Amino acid sequence: MLWVMAIGIELERVRRRTGGRVHLTPHVPDSGPAATLCGQTFAEGTYQGTEAEADCRNCLRRRDDPGRVSSAFFQSDAGAELLRRSLEEARNRPRPERHAPPGQEPGPTGSRRAAPNPAPVRAEPAQPEVRELRSRTQLRRTFPDVYLSPEGVIVRVADGGVEHVTFNGAVDVRRRDGVLVIRIGDVVLEFAAG
Repeated sequence: MLWVMAIGIELERVRRRTGGRVHLTPHVPDSGPAATLCGQTFAEGTYQGTEAEADCRNCLRRRDDPGRVSSAFFQSDAGAELLRRSLEEARNRPRPERHAPPGQEPGPTGSRRAAPNPAPVRAEPAQPEVRELRSRTQLRRTFPDVYLSPEGVIVRVADGGVEHVTFNGAVDVRRRDGVLVIRIGDVVLEFAAG
């Protein structure tokens, strides 16, 4: 039996060729290392897929933790599949109902009338247009041409492109199909790799 998460991710089972515990992994690769949910990485040629039931306590405990599963997916270079499935799930979710903005109430004939003396609405600064920005993270303007993400990523923009990024945390850099993808906290940037 494969473990299946809420978005339909099937976890596979792997063990060392020399025996031992059966671990859960997002994918048993044909070549290269295999990353398990308990944080172990088996080198190429030292593991094999198995049909035996998983008995690694850490893997079993972490199989219901979406953060651990997604981390294992990205360690095993299967992160694109996880992202595709997450986007499909988001598209299939029902959209929430929209309500009238504050100060607007339906009138007796269904028309909307303004509340007396409505408070002035403070306009939020527009999201910067940045060529390389791929995440939908809302950046807050802190200075002219400097923006801050919710996780503390500071992005300086010049001429519609990223000029400088500052972050005190994990950074993931990957190159695929001529595109350099950089994940900095909650910000994702893509650059053409030439």
